[in-house]
Amino acid sequence: MIAAVTPKTVLVTGASSGIGYATSMLLAGKGFRVFAGARRTNKLRDLASCAEGRITPVELDVTSADSIAAAMRVVGESGARLYGLVNNAGISVTGPIEETPIEEWRRQFETNVFGVVAMTQAVLPGMRAAGAGRIVNVGSVAGRIVAPFMGAYGASKHALEGLTDALRREVKPFGLKVSLIRPGFINTPFGEQEQEGFARAAQGGGPYAMTAAAFKAWHAKGHPSGAAPEEVAAAILHALVAPRPHTRYTVPARYLGTLLLRNTMPSAVTDAVFERVTGLDRL
Repeated sequence: MIAAVTPKTVLVTGASSGIGYATSMLLAGKGFRVFAGARRTNKLRDLASCAEGRITPVELDVTSADSIAAAMRVVGESGARLYGLVNNAGISVTGPIEETPIEEWRRQFETNVFGVVAMTQAVLPGMRAAGAGRIVNVGSVAGRIVAPFMGAYGASKHALEGLTDALRREVKPFGLKVSLIRPGFINTPFGEQEQEGFARAAQGGGPYAMTAAAFKAWHAKGHPSGAAPEEVAAAILHALVAPRPHTRYTVPARYLGTLLLRNTMPSAVTDAVFERVTGLDRL
C-alpha cells in the first residue's frame, strides 16, 4: 500500500485579484494546499469555490501585526506545515515626487516593503525548523528602471530587490530558497489605481500637469495590452517547485531588453528612450 502524499502548503498574500488570484488557482490545480490571503475575504469566495477545497480564504492585512498573527494561527490550526510564502500583496502610489504627500510614501512602504518583512519574519521560524521552504517576492520591472511619476512605487520595489538579495543569502544555510518575480505591464486591475495618481497630477494645474497627462495617456494602454497574470503565476510556480529556482524571473521576457538597456547604456540614453517611448519628447 502506497502512503498518501501530503500536499505542500503555500500562503499567497494579495490573492483577491490579478496575480494573486491567478497564482492561487494555478497552485491549487497543481495539487498545492493554498491559503489565500486578502484584506476582504468576500472577494475570495469565488476563488475558494473553484478549487474543490484546496484553497482556504484567510483574512490578511500585511500592514497589521494582529492580522498577520491571526492568519498564521489559521494555518497552524489546520495542521499544515507551511512550505511556501508568496509575498504578492502590494499597492501603487503614483504622482510627482514633489507633490506626493509624505503619508502616501509611508503607506506605499508599509505594504510593499514592511509588509513583506513582517510576513517573512512570521514564516521563517517554521521553515528553518523544517529545513525546507520557499519565499517568492513579487517585485516589478520598476524595481530596476523607474518611469516618471512612479517614484514612490519604484522606490519600494527597488527596496524589495535589496531585501530579497540579503534574505536569499541569509537563509541559504537552512535549506531555504528565495526568488524575486519582476512583472512588467500585466493585464490586471492594478493599473487603475496608478491611473488615479496620474489623473490628480494632470488635473491639478501644477507644474507637472502637462507631462503627467501625457504619461497617463501612454500608461493607460500598458496594462490592458499586457501579459496575462497566468504568465506571472507560472513563474511563481517554477520558483516554488524547481530544484534550482532562478533568483529573478522577468515576466514577460520581452522586458529583459529594457533591463539590459538600463544596465549597459548611459543614463542619458535611457532617459532619451523613455521620453521617446512615452511621448514626453513631443511636449
